[in-house]
Amino acid sequence: MNRLVHYFIVVLFLWGCSSPEDSTLQMSQIRQVETIELTPEQLQAMEIHFQPPSRQSITSYVYLNGKVTSLPNLSASVSSNIEGKVEKIFVSKGSLVRKGQPLMQLSSMQLIELQNEYLAAKSEVDFYAVEYKRQEELLKNNVGALADFQVTEAKYNAAISREKALRAKLQLLDIDPEQFKNPKTSVITPTVTIRSPIEGYITDLPVTIGMLASVQTKLAEIVDNSQLYAEIFIYEKDLDLISEGQEVEIDFINNAFENVMGKVVSVSRTINPETRAITAFVQFAARKGDLILPGMNVRAVVMRKEGIKGAITVPLSALMREDDQTYVFVSDGKKNSEGKLRIVRYKVSTGHANDTLTEIVFPNGAPPAILVARSNVMALETYRRQVSGMNVGSE
Repeated sequence: MNRLVHYFIVVLFLWGCSSPEDSTLQMSQIRQVETIELTPEQLQAMEIHFQPPSRQSITSYVYLNGKVTSLPNLSASVSSNIEGKVEKIFVSKGSLVRKGQPLMQLSSMQLIELQNEYLAAKSEVDFYAVEYKRQEELLKNNVGALADFQVTEAKYNAAISREKALRAKLQLLDIDPEQFKNPKTSVITPTVTIRSPIEGYITDLPVTIGMLASVQTKLAEIVDNSQLYAEIFIYEKDLDLISEGQEVEIDFINNAFENVMGKVVSVSRTINPETRAITAFVQFAARKGDLILPGMNVRAVVMRKEGIKGAITVPLSALMREDDQTYVFVSDGKKNSEGKLRIVRYKVSTGHANDTLTEIVFPNGAPPAILVARSNVMALETYRRQVSGMNVGSE
């Protein structure tokens, strides 16, 4: 940079040696000249670098807040189908459990009574099965009365229905009714095992040994975080950024988990009257080992593409703004016979922009095969003013 400062001092000195009349003449004649020529050495000293502009839509990012929620079929509130006392607990809060894995064991007087009722119902079915067959034979031989057969048939059917109902209750409690096939050798169990209905992490375990659990008592909460929802809150001005099927990036703002990609599965069709926000539901999968739970705060990173597809875009550093006007310095990359590069200053208008790029539009169309100065454009402007005989800092 010292060479650059020295270079400018020499130019300023030479310009200062000219007479006021010559200066006025130069300003009137060269004021409209937008072209300068520099050698590669001068460009290197001024640290000027050129690059071709790109043709693309401007991409920016919008950040939308939300929270994690679980899929309805991948979370479970565990309870017992029968009243009992908690005898054993096999897991702890935060444990990863498999589907069907035992969580706890309950002792239940109701269970003992239920098994006893089932044994009685099964014996009743066996009894009425024999009696039904006997009455049927008597009726065929015109010995028995039709009324007696009908009464027996009704009792037999009622016994079968009762046995089926009690069998279904036992199966809900994970007890195999076939173990009561022979009433004489059947063993009545006083305990019932509560098993996990899904695979996942135990997020809540509000039980203690000896606690009495009814059918309304919540024994555990389990969440399978392999698939989760993020409820993302969108305001009207950003509604056009989200559509079903779109991929978005999920950032766990209060945790050290890596960002994951998710897909928008649905967008609500109502506006929350209090927050004036619309909810989008983003489905995503947690990385293995990351304990992402419902209620965690997240941020969705949504990519916004703006402007005309294929528009000319340049780095923001390529722009020179002056008196509400915007300029860029452009070269075709070709050197003249003296080995100098011809550089032209163009006035442009700007379009959409993000943190690094902006669209530019040339009033009379973009020159073909151009290179744009992307660094130290003020140095080029200072040199242009000096060569043009203009006072530095004014036109």
